[in-house]
Amino acid sequence: MSIKQQFLTTALVTLGVVLGGMAPAAPVRTDHTQVELISETSSVAPGTAFSIGLRLSPDVGWHTYWINPGDAGKAARIKWDLAPGFEVGDLEFPTPGFVPFGPLMSYGYNETTLLIAKVEVPEEIDQEVKFSGRADWLVCDDQVCIPERASVELVLARGDGGLDPNRRPEFAAARAAQPLPAPWPASFTVAGDRIQFAIDLPTPLAEATDIYLFPVAEKMIDHVQAQAISLDDKRLVIETLTGARIERYESTDAVLSYVSGGSHKQALWLNATRSQGDLIGITGAGQASGSGSHARGAGAINLAAFMQAVLFAFLGGLLLNLMPCVLPILSLKALSLSEMSEASPRAARLGGFFYTLGVVVSFLVLATIMIGLRSAGERIGWAFHLQNPYIVGALALIMFVVGMNFLGAFELRGSAANMGGLTDKLTRGRGAEFFTGALAVIVASPCTVPFMSPALGFALVQPSFVALTVFLSLGMGFAMPFLAMSLLPSARAMLPKPGKWMETFRHLLAFPMFATAVWLLWVLGRQAGVDALSLVLAALIGLGFALWSWGRVQARSGTLRWSLSATAGVIVAASGLYLAATLASIGPAQSPTSAGAEQVYSETLLADLHSQSTPVFAYFTADWCITCKVNEKVALQSDRVQDFFDQSGIEVLVGDWTNEDPNITSVLERHGRSGVPLYLFFKQDGDLGSPIILPSLLTPELVVDTINAA
Repeated sequence: MSIKQQFLTTALVTLGVVLGGMAPAAPVRTDHTQVELISETSSVAPGTAFSIGLRLSPDVGWHTYWINPGDAGKAARIKWDLAPGFEVGDLEFPTPGFVPFGPLMSYGYNETTLLIAKVEVPEEIDQEVKFSGRADWLVCDDQVCIPERASVELVLARGDGGLDPNRRPEFAAARAAQPLPAPWPASFTVAGDRIQFAIDLPTPLAEATDIYLFPVAEKMIDHVQAQAISLDDKRLVIETLTGARIERYESTDAVLSYVSGGSHKQALWLNATRSQGDLIGITGAGQASGSGSHARGAGAINLAAFMQAVLFAFLGGLLLNLMPCVLPILSLKALSLSEMSEASPRAARLGGFFYTLGVVVSFLVLATIMIGLRSAGERIGWAFHLQNPYIVGALALIMFVVGMNFLGAFELRGSAANMGGLTDKLTRGRGAEFFTGALAVIVASPCTVPFMSPALGFALVQPSFVALTVFLSLGMGFAMPFLAMSLLPSARAMLPKPGKWMETFRHLLAFPMFATAVWLLWVLGRQAGVDALSLVLAALIGLGFALWSWGRVQARSGTLRWSLSATAGVIVAASGLYLAATLASIGPAQSPTSAGAEQVYSETLLADLHSQSTPVFAYFTADWCITCKVNEKVALQSDRVQDFFDQSGIEVLVGDWTNEDPNITSVLERHGRSGVPLYLFFKQDGDLGSPIILPSLLTPELVVDTINAA
């Protein structure tokens, strides 16, 4: 290549780099948003800092969310992929507006939003610098919410870092919409369900109107409630109701928004810390703009809803005893009842009490764990523990152990029917009943019955005390039949008298326990794959041998007995460790796809079908949900329902919740459910936000008649 050609080539490459750095980044189009990465400068100067922006432009009628989305939503974020040495700060959000949705209140934006971030540039950079990242955000309209994501990138040339005149006005406008830092002393005080923010004012805000405080801490306040205002020349006090997570916070950043001079909107960024003391009186109460009309009803209405939830939970607990998922545990109940027929009244009452105690404690423990995880930001619902392969595998082992005991392979202690030997000392001999109650709750949790779903849906969005009271009522309803049997002598007199038949009966009842273990292993295989299932089955064989060995030495004595007992103990421990090791390596299997004409549920697919005026039947299920599988076999997969769907042109969407899925959890919560099953029918000309909700128990006639009536 000649010197002239080399010069021309170098000049063209340099020109291409310069022009490429000055060229605007191409926007990315998603289903409902246009997203773009832009820079305030036209080039990058080594060793300096400049601003970059993520521009989100939702379609008309759609909106995105602030840092604290309020009652529902998710803030935009971006995971950067940068050259070595570059650092990018947090996205800076403009002051939000109100986004009401039914009884909820969110904070966000109905218009194009530029989220700015500061970039620190190292001393050594290339001639061309590429900025890229993976952005994700939630975009919603008045009917559905859709998580969206996009890969965005921007290429800038090395230069003097001068401002881009075409971008500078947009960045200036975005900064003007952001709250200004204000080191004003601020604190908050909590008393009962009320919270007061007190802000010391260095300058009077006597003419301020439309005052509202947006805390950055999520669920610190009740976003729906109006904020009462007291304002004088020296102090601003804002009072409202507390939110579900108030106890977690000792401080919070917050944005104080107000209008001054009649039309000029201003916003300040403050930090408030918790203080002790009493609330002060509010002298001049006022309502925040955009929130007052969405306040919840008075205490009487809330009390009525609470009492209804408690009643529904009790009725749901009663009905839960009739569900197929509880049938295996009736083996344990039947043995206890057969012994109760000849027990003294006091012993019978104690048996019923400890069974009830086991049920209630187990329900409250599950509820406490669930409420705690939800408060920490996890999107989980009822029967969440069966989404974990560790717990499913452990339950399979427990059912197998119970079955082996019923067959007489070993005894926990002398009584053939007593499964509570390990807890006898703690319960003064009533360990069997307590254990039976606890196990009944765990096994019953995959089922959802009428009355139960709305009660738990209400409980999971209430303060902890209210939620635990609802779960307590659910436990009392579940335990009531057995408790009543233990308290009523006339009922116990109807029970058959113990005899030799009990031994045969006990052996027969082992097989429902084995069947339950098989079902749980099937669930485990669906969750984690056939390899994990095979490993757990191998561990099950080791455990079975250990239990058999234990039973063999129980009739022996002396050194040989203790040697064999020790060997059996080692095998049991090794089996447990082996199971833990295998489960630790389990990765969740891909959710099974729907068969036939059914399609996997997604918000996007639902919206697309609705836009084409197509009626949609969506149901949400899980492999561990016995109620779901019975409904599918009896009703949804019946010839009558399948033919009806085909003839009516109804598309069927399936949401699988076997493994944890926050998107499906969000759908369940939106329709007042804490778990599966959930059955929704969307009319072709109806509102996506208000589908027809079918009962939890289905028959072919009910499905067809309900949809025809709609």
